[in-house]
Amino acid sequence: MIDYKYIGQRIKEKRKSLNLTQLELSEISQISPAYISRIEAGLQNVTLETLEKVAQSIDEDTVYLITGIKYEEDNCIKHICDNASSEFVYLFELALLELNRQGILNIQL
Repeated sequence: MIDYKYIGQRIKEKRKSLNLTQLELSEISQISPAYISRIEAGLQNVTLETLEKVAQSIDEDTVYLITGIKYEEDNCIKHICDNASSEFVYLFELALLELNRQGILNIQL
């Protein structure tokens, strides 16, 4: 299961590192300040489309926001899958397929 609380924490940390307020992030991402606040608090489920808007607005990798793992290596997906539960792998693959379908990522699974 996707933990929206951790996604929100990662967004908040990155936003603060950029010295952005929630209002500024909402203006950049064209998402309401209240919605940004709820996302950061982990109180709001987020669609991949919304998550991608936020990720682009803070110059962060969408996969990192979902997983909390940053890898520059070509085999990062293999590493994640080798060290995760089968439920997580399934959800992660669904997220990657959706990002690929939307043209956000260009990957082969």
